[in-house]
Amino acid sequence: MRQQIKDIIIEEFSKLTELIEADFVPNYRKKINNFLLSQMDRRITANMVFVSSFESKSGFATESCAKRIARMRFGEENVPAIVNPRKLSHSIDAAATSGQIVVTDVDTFNGDLRGKIASFRANNAANGRGQGRRESSVTQESIRECLLPLAAEFKTDSIYTKQVDLAFFDGKNWNICELTGGGMLDSSNAPSNVEKLLTIYVDMGIENCKAYFATLYNKDGEGNAWKGVIKKHLNYPSMFLIGSNFWNKILPTDISFDDFVQIYKEALDEIDLNRRITAMIDQCLDGVH
Repeated sequence: MRQQIKDIIIEEFSKLTELIEADFVPNYRKKINNFLLSQMDRRITANMVFVSSFESKSGFATESCAKRIARMRFGEENVPAIVNPRKLSHSIDAAATSGQIVVTDVDTFNGDLRGKIASFRANNAANGRGQGRRESSVTQESIRECLLPLAAEFKTDSIYTKQVDLAFFDGKNWNICELTGGGMLDSSNAPSNVEKLLTIYVDMGIENCKAYFATLYNKDGEGNAWKGVIKKHLNYPSMFLIGSNFWNKILPTDISFDDFVQIYKEALDEIDLNRRITAMIDQCLDGVH
């Protein structure tokens, strides 16, 4: 199991590193033309280019790792490319599908549907401060009671699809995840992220489904309370899988989160990531002006 996980990480992050290497110099040139950055040491700028590129491109690689690791635990059939728990008839080619998509007969782009989901989120948002604070009442129970009936209300004779970051069946429930890095969203885009997740939940249209906002790591440090504006819109912790809680949900049962972190480190050592980063930066410093 350890070697299989390491091989997955090596494969996905090798492709990621090659993508970063391919456009590192053009991205660096764009940064040095920014007079706000041009006064900084060039190595600092080059490091900033790598971090920015890695963060923007690593999401797909990590989603691919998560999906493949979840398949190790739950089986291929329970982490499908085409998520279709209600066995709807369609002509979508799984081989042509990137990531995972939910197949639904719910008019997922209907303005009235989206309005009802937005109203539900807003009317159940947390409010107040200190002892008078009321936490968000968007829970697994409330979305089943209030949002699941929308699947029947907006049912059509057509087939629609909706991209989902990760969906898997654990033997009892389908789990759908909106997956982010550390989950540091600002107040302007948090509502839309929540509404996207709740729309996918309605699209699933089944009782045994749970929806989660998931993060790859705890930005506040493992073992510490996670803080984020999105807690205003989803009940914490029932609607969240943060860091180790997310990975422990999908890792094979005999691989702990600490094991996974060590495997990840070993995999990046094997693809020689640190040397390749240094080479990219040196190339910029030596040849780009």
